[in-house]
Amino acid sequence: MLGSYEFLIQSRKEDIDFINKVVEAYEGAGVVRTVDPQKGLINIITTYDFKDFIKFVIEDLRKYDVVAEIIEEGAWKGSLYINK
Repeated sequence: MLGSYEFLIQSRKEDIDFINKVVEAYEGAGVVRTVDPQKGLINIITTYDFKDFIKFVIEDLRKYDVVAEIIEEGAWKGSLYINK
């Protein structure tokens, strides 16, 4: 399937940088965008080919006491930020 896929993640603001570095380590698998740093909201944008892998990475972060709860996922809406 073509196109992009996104995850909206609820985290803690202190975990955002770590999550970003983990996703960056898997070069090309996804891009992290901070939606609201104070609330700990981030977007991870990926492709349909990598969506299951990124979901696994997000869920695996719990082993390291990182808060990363998927609160929404689906086809990328074409925006890097949530409309307020």
